[in-house]
Amino acid sequence: MAAPPRNSDSDLTKRDQLAVSGGALTDVPWHAAGVAGIVVAGGDLLLHLLGGHLAFGGPISAGIMALFAVAGAGLMLRKRVGRAAQWAKRNPWTFALVPGIATAALVFVLSVVLGGGIFGGVFTALWHGAVAYGVTGVAGAVAGSRQPRQPRQRRSRY
Repeated sequence: MAAPPRNSDSDLTKRDQLAVSGGALTDVPWHAAGVAGIVVAGGDLLLHLLGGHLAFGGPISAGIMALFAVAGAGLMLRKRVGRAAQWAKRNPWTFALVPGIATAALVFVLSVVLGGGIFGGVFTALWHGAVAYGVTGVAGAVAGSRQPRQPRQRRSRY
């Protein structure tokens, strides 16, 4: 006998919540997020070059952070979205875990590969992931607090 379908958000397990959050990423404005990541990485690289040294790890990490922060926030601010994204809008802080974890994972690998070491990589990954988590969560909380305006009803004279 099949299990009854789940109809409410509270029935979802943590694993299901992460799966739905991952599914919501299909509605993300990836083009805008990619442009933001490239602009941030390029700007950071330019600042490093103006400072007199060539560094790739920091700018790429900043670009990854911007990519996922804009992607998550963009989903929260979009009007037309699918069912998974609607769930993400109702649960902004749970959804925000996915961009935060993705940012932290990529930045950690990048930091270790580029010679930052394990401890430096963990620290860098944690704060980059925390920024992506916070931006996404705040955007969802703010977007969720805005209620759609109800049309004014006209009063009848009679």
